Amino acid sequence: MIETSALIEALGIVITLLVAFFVGRQTYAHFIRNRAFTYIERFNHKDFMELRIALEKWLAQNPRVDSFRLLLASKEPEEIEISIKIRTFLNLFQELAVAFEKGMVDKNIFYYNFDFLITSHWDRFEEFIFAYRAYTGDYTIYKRFEWMVKEVKRHRRAFSSRRIFAFGYGSLLVPESIHATLKRPSASYTLHPATIQGYRREWNLTVPLFSDALQKPILGIFLNIIKEKGASTQGVIFEVSEEELGLLRQREINYDCLEVTPYIQSSLALEPRDVVVTFVGQERHYLGQSSDAYVLERYLGIVQKANDSTLLDIGSLPRLDGAYRFSSS
Repeated sequence: MIETSALIEALGIVITLLVAFFVGRQTYAHFIRNRAFTYIERFNHKDFMELRIALEKWLAQNPRVDSFRLLLASKEPEEIEISIKIRTFLNLFQELAVAFEKGMVDKNIFYYNFDFLITSHWDRFEEFIFAYRAYTGDYTIYKRFEWMVKEVKRHRRAFSSRRIFAFGYGSLLVPESIHATLKRPSASYTLHPATIQGYRREWNLTVPLFSDALQKPILGIFLNIIKEKGASTQGVIFEVSEEELGLLRQREINYDCLEVTPYIQSSLALEPRDVVVTFVGQERHYLGQSSDAYVLERYLGIVQKANDSTLLDIGSLPRLDGAYRFSSS
C-alpha cells in the first residue's frame, strides 16, 4: 500500500509538472504573439505614420549623398529637430531588434510583417547611422538594428526559394554595363530576352551631372519607360541576388525600383514565386524645358552595344561628347 501510495503521489507530481509546463508554454506563446501585435500597432499608429511622412518629405528634399552628415553638423534648430526625429524613428527598430533577440516576439509574425519594413528602412537610413556613429564616436549605436537586418536577410536566403530578376531596357541590356555595377568574380550574366507590356521606352529622364567638356553642371538625359496602354518594350531579364539588387538601386539615380512581374513575357519560364523588377523614372525628374540637358555620347556608346537601333533614336535632343561625373545635388 505504501509503495502504491508513493507511486500515485509521484505520478501526481509528474502530471502537475506537465500541466504547469504546457500552461507556461501556452502563456509564453500568447505573450510573444501579443508583443508582436503590439509592435504592429505601434508601427501603424498615427504618430508614427506622421513621423514617417515628415522624414519621407525631408529625404525627398535632401537627396545629396552627404545630406545626413551635413544634417548632423548643422546647428540650425530645424535641422536638429529632423535629426531627433530620425533617431526617434530608428529607436523603434532598435527596440524591436532587442525584443526579437530576447525571444519576446513571435518569429512567424515578425518575419511575415516586418521583413520588408526592416530592410527597406535600414537601406534608407544606413548612411545616417554610420554618420551618427562617426559623429558621436560610439560605433555600437543601432548595432541591434543592424544585426536584425542581417538576420532577416539570412532568413530570406534560408526559407525563400524565389528568384529575383531585373528587367533591363537601356544600359542594363549590356553585360559590360551590368558588370560595372555588380562586379561578379565570374563576370558572367545570363540575359534572357523579355518584353514588358504596358510600357514604352522614351528619352525623358534627367540626372544632374557635371560635364568636363563644358566645365559646368548639366542635366544628362537617359532612357526611361513610361506607362502606356497597349504599348510594349523589348528588353532582357537577368537574375540578381538581394545584395546585387541593392547595388542596382544605388546606381539607378532618380529611378524607382518597381515590381513588374505580371507585365513580363520572357523566353525564360518563370516560377510562380519569381519576381521581376525594373527601374522606372521618377516623374519629377522628367525632361522639361532646360537648355542645359543633353544625351551623352558615352551613354549612347553603351546602349549601342545592345544592337537595337531603336535605342539610338533620340530625335532632336542635343548630344554632348566628353567625360561627365554624377553630381551629388
